[in-house]
Amino acid sequence: MRASWRSTLMTVMLGAVFAEGVAVAEPAPDAQRAEEGAWRWTEALSAGEGTGELVSTRDGLLYEPNAVMRRPEGLNRLTGLFTFPARTLAQPVDTFRPRIQATQSPGTAVEVDVRVRVPGGAWSEWRTATEGEAVRLPRSGTEVQVRLALVADERGRGPVVQQVGLEGWREGTGTEEGLQALAPLSYRVYATREGLVGGTTANGHVIKTNDRFVALPSRRGLASNGGSEYQVRVCYSKTAKCATTSVWDVGPWNTKDDYWNPSSVREMWKTLPQGKPESQAAYQDGFNGGLDQFGRRPSNPAGIDIADGTFWTDLGMTNNDWVDVTYLWTSGGGTPTGLVVDSNNANNDQAKGYIQLTGSSWASSTNVAGYYGSSYLVSPGAAVSEPATFWFYLSAAGTKTVDAWWTAATDRSTAAPFIVVNAAGTQLANVKVNQQLNGARWNTLGTWSFPAGWNKVQLSRWVTAGTYVVADAIQVR
Repeated sequence: MRASWRSTLMTVMLGAVFAEGVAVAEPAPDAQRAEEGAWRWTEALSAGEGTGELVSTRDGLLYEPNAVMRRPEGLNRLTGLFTFPARTLAQPVDTFRPRIQATQSPGTAVEVDVRVRVPGGAWSEWRTATEGEAVRLPRSGTEVQVRLALVADERGRGPVVQQVGLEGWREGTGTEEGLQALAPLSYRVYATREGLVGGTTANGHVIKTNDRFVALPSRRGLASNGGSEYQVRVCYSKTAKCATTSVWDVGPWNTKDDYWNPSSVREMWKTLPQGKPESQAAYQDGFNGGLDQFGRRPSNPAGIDIADGTFWTDLGMTNNDWVDVTYLWTSGGGTPTGLVVDSNNANNDQAKGYIQLTGSSWASSTNVAGYYGSSYLVSPGAAVSEPATFWFYLSAAGTKTVDAWWTAATDRSTAAPFIVVNAAGTQLANVKVNQQLNGARWNTLGTWSFPAGWNKVQLSRWVTAGTYVVADAIQVR
């Protein structure tokens, strides 16, 4: 069957070179260089992580979604995502243009999403471009991540990608696009329950019973599988309950409707007012002939889907209804899932959490990029504990997950000891982590039951001399 399909394919060779006389940097596939202010590189298809039915074949990266979850609203085109590792450029960029080599049939598509990390460690929203299209990012930055989106036709036949190259440059000195406010944006929208236990979300998460996440109708705010880069706080007035959770799926109804953004930068439906989902306008006002992005007539005005655990348990909802949603990443900062205790007490609500240092070896630094907040603390290893202690207060006993953030470098300890102690003084764990890896992100230390009161996580400096430990931030969720 695949052979007959390929016999009908059109081969589209898109951008074998970036421009006449300008080639992709050689020899390494991930090499980069600057020329006339632009950085150019080629992503390695073997290095990314994919969702859906993405298969590496002799012909390239193939998307063939034979058994991908079908949402209740019945999307007739399915999208598989393939995310490449983040890379750091020598200079900040705020604009990018992809060059793609791919084999496509009618009805399929290849799109490229890009985002940059902003000061404080958060990511900008994703921005999408097709072959040769230059797109402006909402912010500028030196750390860049690329995500490939492969769109299959209504029969589940997708494209094959042979190469993904990009060039990025900086258009101006203050690229903000007016997207970020002093406070995160909030809107009242209609919510539906997602359910679909056993299905797979747009970011590759397999839905389980009583799961906790939401879906929004745009990939611009889609977090990684298990990630918290893009979160919302949902409040339901009828129960006076609120919940904060991550965006792990795309829907309902539309897939390019970032309605929380200003109309001028909204991906589609630019004539609609900010904060009004297209499905709501179609359902209530007959906008777009009463149809959604795919020509279907919405059966409700939903602008958010909520997974069962958040819907039933956290919010106490019993049926689809109107909720108040705060899109936390639109403040321009990070979107922590719980209490964050920073290495700088000026950034902490010290009634809830603070850091305490022992000894005189801990020093504040900004030498390595990717720190949380405004700086991090670093100390050389020695045969003495002298910990940095992150204290956090719990008003009631509960089971909590603890994450840690650090900046990674080759001189870091490969066995930095995070010691978890509860309010009764009992040591729950001694978790040794490799701080040469996984920097500039939340890393889960573990999940434990804590009593009410002041609990703590200590980072000891008792490691091999000549190496360093980094105390940046912890998150309790």
